Parts: sequence; structure tokens; C-alpha cells
Amino acid sequence: MYRIHRKFYHIRGIDETAYSQKVYDRKKKLELYKKLILEGCSQKTALEAIETPRSTYYRWKKNYELYGLSGLEDESRSPNNPRKSTWTREDELLVLKVRKKFKLWGKYKIAAIIYREYGVRLSVSTVGRIISKFIKKGDIKPVCFYLGRTPKKRRVFDRHAQRWQYGMATQEPGELVQMDHATIRLSSGKVVKHFKAICPLTKLVAEKAYISATSTLAKDFLRHVQEKLPFKIKSIQVDGGSEFMGDFESACQHEKISLYVLPPRRPQFNAHVERGNGTVKYEFYYRYCGPATLSILNPRLQKFVEFYNTYRPHQSLQYKTPMAHYELLLEEKRKKESRVKLALPAKEAVLELNRQISLS
Repeated sequence: MYRIHRKFYHIRGIDETAYSQKVYDRKKKLELYKKLILEGCSQKTALEAIETPRSTYYRWKKNYELYGLSGLEDESRSPNNPRKSTWTREDELLVLKVRKKFKLWGKYKIAAIIYREYGVRLSVSTVGRIISKFIKKGDIKPVCFYLGRTPKKRRVFDRHAQRWQYGMATQEPGELVQMDHATIRLSSGKVVKHFKAICPLTKLVAEKAYISATSTLAKDFLRHVQEKLPFKIKSIQVDGGSEFMGDFESACQHEKISLYVLPPRRPQFNAHVERGNGTVKYEFYYRYCGPATLSILNPRLQKFVEFYNTYRPHQSLQYKTPMAHYELLLEEKRKKESRVKLALPAKEAVLELNRQISLS
């Protein structure tokens, strides 16, 4: 009999499970909390340092002691008693029969046919759920299969970009700068890709034309925006176009700029840049009569951008220019900061007077 050498026995203790990044972040917080307590910090200070509520910390600690790293994974949020189907097996077979007969029909037509031909009243949503169930099982194909289209995949936000949340709004210049690109056909017939960025608060814009719309060129446009706008870019919101993935997303991560992606087919949330695309199309491109080369087009475009930012009145800004409005915001901010600085000595004097009164 031959046995493996003793040095190889440690392999049995290796955990080959692939854990999420959250697990290691939580483990690091547990270790940091323990280190702070040993160095004499109070529990309140240690919890503030790891930015974790007290109840959450003790839940992580208990799960880690009982189950190891797997105990730090997110727990399932599915209900203990999930909702059961309200339809019968006969309803499923009836929907399947009609769907196989009319492969291109949707839930609305199928629900109407079932009620008209068989006298069974099923809601449209119920028919849709039954069809989705059979598609997942592979018993039927989706309509896009017969039309020669591939079903669209939902974007997975596993990198720097985040999903845009409803209700997000710009609070100060540089936040949620709206960015988009438009396809422009010049009078010569040549097509250019126009990239545009606009601050929703100040209406200041940065624009540049390219020969195509790729993530590499979008990365170059990001550098152009940082150079042209007079404030620091803190966050950007874009649609789900491929030009705002890849190199552009990596550049935002490198520059520590938050990137938010809008829901599909919701251009109204990018209204400022969409309206700006129409402005530059009608006021610049349709009046441009020069050569269709970027080396000549872009310098003239930059003159128009300067005209837009510093001379052209803006209706939503009470007919002030975007630059004048930005300078007004800066002046209001400076006045507010000066009032705060003046109020601090007065507040300290009141506190000192109260202290003296209490001592007397």
C-alpha cells in the first residue's frame, strides 16, 4: 500500500468555494472592529469607523462563528410561503394548446381566443405567466425566435457603472452630468457622431464630433469634457449604449467619477442633453457649409460651444447665459460660506456667556 505524503494532507482543509466581494469586505470590517477594541476605542467609535450598525455587526459575527465565510453572504430574501399559482393544470394545457397553434400571438389574443372558443375566462396577466413558465421549461419558443431575433439580455451591473435610481437630481454643478451622442448627416452626405455633455444645473455644455461612436472615443470625449467645463465632474448619467461601456467605464472608475445608467427606452430622464442635441443640430450642423473633415469641423464646433456658453441667452435661466448663471451660483455659494464663518464666532461667544452664567 502506498500513501500520499503528509505535506499534502492540508489540501483537505482548503475552502474552494467562490465567495462574493461582500463577504471579504464584511470579514475585513469584523477584523478592524476587533483591532480597534483592543487598542482601546469605545464600541460606538469602532462601529462608526466600520460604518456598520450594532445589530448588523453582531449578526455578522454570530454567522461567521457558526458558518465561517458562507455565513457572511447575503441571506435569501424569498418569502417562506411563496404565492402559489391560482390556475389549474387544465388552464395551462389550454394556453399551451392555443399558443402552439398560433406561435406569433401574444397573451392578449390568446386570452380572447380562450374565452371565445372555450368559455374559460383567464386574465391577460395569468396567460402571460403561463406562457413564461412554458418558455422557461423549453416547451415553446418566444416570439422573437420565429422572427429571427435574439432576446435582449438585461445588463448586469458588476463593474463600476450603477443603475440610475428614480428621483435622482442635480444638487450642485458637476453632479449627474448628462452625456449622449447623436448621429448627424452633413449637407455633403457624410455622417458624423456628435458627443455632447451638459450640466443640468448650469446648462454649460461640452461637445465634440467623431467619425464613429466607440467606448475608446467616448473615453477621449470624457477628457475633453473635463478640460472644457469649469468645475469638477463628480457623476455622469448615460443611456445603455455600448459606447458608454468598456474603456469609458474604466476611465470613469480611474477618475473616481460615479457612472449611472438610465433604464432602457427612457430618454425623458436625459431631457437636457436630448434637447441640446436638437439645438446643435439646427443651429450649427444644418447651417454648416464647410468641408466634412473633423480637423475643420471641430474647431468651428468649439466656437459655437463658446457662443452657446457665453453669449446665447437661455430661456430656462431667465435669459442669462450658462456661464453667467454659473458665476451667479458661485457668488451665492461664497456669500453663504462667509455667513457661516461669521456666525461661528457669535455662536462661540453665546456658548461662553452661558458657561460663565452657569458657573456664577
